[in-house]
This record gives sequence, C-alpha cells and structure tokens, in this order.
Amino acid sequence: MARATSIWLIGLSLFVSVSLAAAGDDRTTGPWERVRNDAGIEVYRRTVAGSQLHEFQGTGVIEAPIPSVLAVLDDVEHRTEWMKEAVAQTLISRNGDREQTFYSRTGAPWPVSDRDAVIKAITTVDVRSKMVKVEMNSIDHPAWPPQKGVVRMPSLRGHWYLWPSNGGKWTRVEYQVHADPGGSLPSGIINMVSKKIPHSAISEMQKQVVRRKYPAFEAKIAQMPEYKDFVQTMPGLTAPVPVAGSTTPAAPAQAATPAQEGTK
Repeated sequence: MARATSIWLIGLSLFVSVSLAAAGDDRTTGPWERVRNDAGIEVYRRTVAGSQLHEFQGTGVIEAPIPSVLAVLDDVEHRTEWMKEAVAQTLISRNGDREQTFYSRTGAPWPVSDRDAVIKAITTVDVRSKMVKVEMNSIDHPAWPPQKGVVRMPSLRGHWYLWPSNGGKWTRVEYQVHADPGGSLPSGIINMVSKKIPHSAISEMQKQVVRRKYPAFEAKIAQMPEYKDFVQTMPGLTAPVPVAGSTTPAAPAQAATPAQEGTK
C-alpha cells in the first residue's frame, strides 16, 4: 500500500506538467536546495510561505528541438502515455493558438481518492530571454465543478521553461510545480515523495518526444516570427538558471471524460 501510494503521488504532480496560465509570483519563498542529481537531471526544492508543502523544480536536457517538446506538451489526447497515473485528460477549450483549458484527473490506489483539477495553460515566446514559457494554474470552471468521490485540488501552479540547446537541436528544460493535493494526506509524505516528480516528468518527456512525432505542429511553431528571431541567434547560448512558465498551440484533442468515483 505504501509503495502504491508513493507511485500515485508521483503521478499526481506529473499531470501538472502540461499547460496553464500563471499569475505573477508574489509569494515569499526560501532558497533553492538541490535534492537529486542523476541521469543528467537536477532536482531542487524550496519552502513557500504559508504552505507546509515544498515547491519543486527539475532541470535537464531533451534531445529534441523546442517545437517537438511543445508538441508533446500540447497533445491532450496522448498525455496519459507519459503521465502514467493520469486517468483522464480532457480538452475543455482553446483561446487562439496559445491558451488551453483542460480537465485532468489522477488515479489513486484504494483507499485514497482520485485527485482532479481544471487547468489553464498559456504559452509565450520571450524573444529577449530566448526562451519559451508554458505557465500553468488551476482555475474554477462553471461547467466542471467538483465531482462526487474525487478530491478537487485546492491549488496548483507550475511551468515548463524551454531554452534552445546544442544549436537548437536540443532543448534545455525547467519544470517547476507547487501543488496542494487536498484531502488528508500528510504534508511530510507528500514532500518526501514529491522530489521524484520533476525527475520523472523530464525523463518521461525524453521518451515521449521519440515515441510521438508532430510534423505539422512543429513546422507551425518553427515559423512563428518571434521563435525564428531568437533561433537565428543560437550560437553562444548559455545554460539557464532555474525560473517559472506557460503553454502551447495545436490541433484540438480530447481524452476520455472523467466519470469513475474514487474512495475518500
């Protein structure tokens, strides 16, 4: 049971890794502390004022260009392939190319209830900083109220930051998340397990960019004027320092609508 719960907690925050719109970060936070460094992926944590839950951040390299990474993040239909504990990912709406609202539900082992959230994701290209931001926040949605038998997460915010690496052939990524799963799960257990989350998210992304290809979407991103502006200045780019993020465009895709009931 303990092992099953640990695996589920990893999956719980993996779904945070996709798309959402984050407001300015006005929280009081502590210094970053490195808690893991292996397989080319570094994981950090820090305290957040007013919360017993740590904020976590992972950094690493994906051996694929930024458009390929954005395509994976945008693909609602196939997110469950690399977010192993996600049982539902449903696209609710798109507002233009760069904003997406979706429902996400994470399965949990008995007797723990599934967790869910409605998330808004916004993708922006920062030409000056030569990066793409995918920023995320949980929101209330009138058409997707809390469901019986499922715990609605009180809060979730995070991002993917993407920088070109290896002349634009690869992507340097930063994944950051601070989430409250709600319910009665002890904060100590959540913090202990959560340091695995950024590592898992990045390592699974490394596999997914090989498993799935999106030539039309990638070509569209590559032709964005602001993206082309900073790609042309590729030589001399340096590795980024940890920061925060947003979401992407793409063809609408829908996963199964959540329905099952969990145990409280």
